[in-house]
Amino acid sequence: MKLFKKLGLGVASLAVVASLAACGSSNAEDAGADEGGKTKVTFAWWGSESRHNNYIEAIELFEANNPDVDIEYEFAAWDDYWKKLATKAAAGELPDVMQMDASYLGEYGNKNLLLGLNSAIEAGTISRENLPDSIIEAGSIAGESYAISPAMNAMSVMANEQLMADAGAKLDWDNYSYAEYTQAMQQIKDKTDTYGFIDVVDNYVLMQYYFRTKGEEFYQYNEDGKPEIAFTKESALEFFQSIYDLASTGAISTSEVASNTKSFNENPFALGQAGFYQTWQNQFTLVTDALAEGVEATLHLPYDAANTKALYYRPSFYYSAAKTTKDADAAARFIDFLVNDEEVAKIMGTERGIPSNTANLDTIYDSLTDTEKVAADYLTEIEDLVGEASPVPPIGFSSISQAAKDVYAELTYGTMTPEEAYEFLTKEMQKTFDENYED
Repeated sequence: MKLFKKLGLGVASLAVVASLAACGSSNAEDAGADEGGKTKVTFAWWGSESRHNNYIEAIELFEANNPDVDIEYEFAAWDDYWKKLATKAAAGELPDVMQMDASYLGEYGNKNLLLGLNSAIEAGTISRENLPDSIIEAGSIAGESYAISPAMNAMSVMANEQLMADAGAKLDWDNYSYAEYTQAMQQIKDKTDTYGFIDVVDNYVLMQYYFRTKGEEFYQYNEDGKPEIAFTKESALEFFQSIYDLASTGAISTSEVASNTKSFNENPFALGQAGFYQTWQNQFTLVTDALAEGVEATLHLPYDAANTKALYYRPSFYYSAAKTTKDADAAARFIDFLVNDEEVAKIMGTERGIPSNTANLDTIYDSLTDTEKVAADYLTEIEDLVGEASPVPPIGFSSISQAAKDVYAELTYGTMTPEEAYEFLTKEMQKTFDENYED
């Protein structure tokens, strides 16, 4: 097994990628075959030590089943991974197959750095037989698939039902409104003097879900491929006003309470000091493992999920192939293997998340822990409630996400009115769109 040399690469901006990627390099020219005449496929990922070990085992299995292919690989921690990937992109030397995150997919995909996968899917090289439609949609830009996810999650609400009972707060978990949800938060504060709700830090996702319950999105792409603001002022002001009001009474915390916790076992929800925690369902095991003694949490549908199609299957991360790959077929075969192979599912378990391949989930189900089974069952139970995936985040998404965090924080501090929050957020979004896309 060959291993990439760990080079001390500098940071390259993706702003120069579009002009440099087409130039290629001598390394890229030779990347299609190794000295033994085998097809060489390079693969890069980020992750934990257990992921590294699992991947290496999976690679060895792929090579045993595909003796004509040699997989060369490298891995890094999250920050270093993206720095190195930017450098490789600028030099036209992206790995043939790479882990991809939603926050970067729009950037790499829109700059023509990734291989379109539609033809491989249509040919059956990458099978979608056991993958939900929204998993394919979530990795597509303008109708072309650029990324396939091996694992998925969905929005949920985790509840401390003891606090609810103490406060006399009740919700019909199968069908409750946002107004009923926020009323329960206030009841918990009034009757128990604890928080009704603790935020998830990535407050963009709270806004995104709310907008989806209104039949809207955070952003969408116009016919020219430029992103646009896709929520109404009315919806934004309704949500922002609710946050402003709840924070003013102490029913929800100011934003630094969650952001300053060093680990989740310090979070008020883990300590039994908050009634609700709204986040992706795949976090249920992490949350329950962190709960203080005597504290219990239950997993539920979020508000307004029953009739709005606001829920969708969200990829945990993706696999993409480089536009510069010298063997698109081998790269596609390897992606299919990582996503769909039953033995890989057994090797990886839930380290990547709950498998998006439903047959593979069935295969590993008995090996899951009790809390993992709860999280997995949730995905099956919402099957009839999920809608289309939200669009791939646009170039410059990190600025948009930060703006969402900023307005949420200011609303909880009472230093920004809902109207001011709307103006700030939409101004920052439009600025990001204009800086990264031509009219």
